[in-house]
Amino acid sequence: MSRSRALLLAPLLAALIAAPRPAPAASAPQDASAVDRLAQSLAEAVRALPAEAPVALHLSGGTAELRRAVGSVLAARLSALNLAPVVVDAPSAEAAEGAARAQGARTLVRLTLDVEAGELRARGDALGTWVNFWSGRAATRPPKPAGALAQAVEADAAVLALASMGGPAVPPTNGTATRGVRLLGAVLARLEHPLAALASGDLDGDGRDEIAALTESDVSVFAADGRLLARRELDALPPGNATTREPFGALAVLPGPPRLAAWSTRHAHGEVLTLDVARGMLKPVDTPDAAPLGPGERGSFVPGQTAFVPEVRLADGRTLTVTAPFTTASLSASRLLFVHPDGSASLYARAGAAPSRLTGLGAGSALGDVDGDGLPELLTTSPQLQPSPDVLRVFASNGDDPTAHEPLWQGALPPGRALYVVTADLDGDKRREVVVGLSKPDGTGELFLLRHGAP
Repeated sequence: MSRSRALLLAPLLAALIAAPRPAPAASAPQDASAVDRLAQSLAEAVRALPAEAPVALHLSGGTAELRRAVGSVLAARLSALNLAPVVVDAPSAEAAEGAARAQGARTLVRLTLDVEAGELRARGDALGTWVNFWSGRAATRPPKPAGALAQAVEADAAVLALASMGGPAVPPTNGTATRGVRLLGAVLARLEHPLAALASGDLDGDGRDEIAALTESDVSVFAADGRLLARRELDALPPGNATTREPFGALAVLPGPPRLAAWSTRHAHGEVLTLDVARGMLKPVDTPDAAPLGPGERGSFVPGQTAFVPEVRLADGRTLTVTAPFTTASLSASRLLFVHPDGSASLYARAGAAPSRLTGLGAGSALGDVDGDGLPELLTTSPQLQPSPDVLRVFASNGDDPTAHEPLWQGALPPGRALYVVTADLDGDKRREVVVGLSKPDGTGELFLLRHGAP
């Protein structure tokens, strides 16, 4: 190359080197929200096509609130990549192409959102919107950019809140729904140890329930969004004489003033605790005289077994003799449910009445008004020892045996043994959500939250 030619090219090369380049997409942190993580993965997928700016976004499925949240964050991610995004509003994915072209977009990304099997998912495609001037009346799309898009991230409590708001929703694909019951699930919190008991109740007096989880070594309280409000280690308590091979215990929220009674079979006695949200503490105030089965109900453990003695002291002081030892006790309104180790259960319409015998129930069972009709539904997991996957079923309170009818809703749960189920009013709206306690294969625990999806 001649010296004169080199001198001519030098300014051009310098300008190219100095020209701004699209910034690399920063990876979303591990503790980022599900919406942030999904938007980040979608932005990286769009950039890899590669997409030509300006990029138009059309979102469908889910609720309007969920679409707005994902659309806003995804637009910000694409903007950081210099793709000049714009969100288009169109009645359908087909109509979005014309709307995008009218706004000068060169690429259209069409996505359908849903919450399925504990994941926030986006599926769709990308296509070029530029029309060849020489095509005449038959418009032709450019061959690039074009591609399918499919991304999914683990859902969180914030996504469930967005997905449960009013507006159109995608019908569930991981369960069946009738009578207005439609549940969407996401991980609420993870525990270092497997669960020993689970409870819910308003511990701070704000009109909304908190979730309490007991393990062999500690008791934790979580807010509706999965935040850890307080945790107390139980290692200072004296050891029990006949501990169980698997974690087991009793946990209940006591009324007036609200307190939490916790007792693990690993220890000789339990504690009654109060929640101090400001300090993030659970403060011991008393020692329970018996295993707490409910606000006023008490029982005792079968030594060395993950079961309770079949004698229950009711809140009014009377004693109820259950037909056999039980692993689960749930009390809602006047109804009482006791699940036995063999998968059968005793359901009492009221204390003192003859029980109905149910079969095919899992240890993860509870009574709770899920559909808001004023009557408690029966929620139960699989009776199998190692189901794959475990399934939660919701039955209406029909007759003596709710399980004789088709469930109102059923859906698969994440991997693990679902041994605990409670219902809770996390929003203060008098409609109860569902929390499932899972023991994971790796020896940890997990709280899986199921909220009502938009009708």
